Amino acid sequence: MKSASPHSAPSIIGSDVSIVGNITTAGEIQLDGIVEGDVACGSVTIGEHGSLTGSVSADVVVVRGKVDGKVRGRSVRLEKDSKVTGDVWHETIAIEAGAYIEGKFLHAKDPVKPKDGARPAKESKPAAESRSDNPTPPLPSTNGRGGEKTIIERV
Repeated sequence: MKSASPHSAPSIIGSDVSIVGNITTAGEIQLDGIVEGDVACGSVTIGEHGSLTGSVSADVVVVRGKVDGKVRGRSVRLEKDSKVTGDVWHETIAIEAGAYIEGKFLHAKDPVKPKDGARPAKESKPAAESRSDNPTPPLPSTNGRGGEKTIIERV
């Protein structure tokens, strides 16, 4: 993965955003909303109200919220209110008192890259249904290259 420009701002997924689909960037992601899909990036911080159902793969992973899936990072930090359900591959790890983990810790020299050379893949899920209390339907979008469809929904 290419390094992000040192002047680029992080991509912020706000607390009112829900995404169904995979996210890939060389840069930094601040996740305060809900993502159902895999995240691959240079650095990710999952905020205390953020939630990820899927795998995360990044050089730096900071979890303050919830992850239900695999975590792969050169540097992984699980903060006091974090909840991780899934295995954690790491080169270095820090765990604060109060962090919850249900899974295995696996030390690896290059944890971001699985042994077979491929990124971890997750089976696609159908788009989540709109909430009945939300009158605005989800907004479909594609990556412009005929790729995977992503549904973005304000919650």
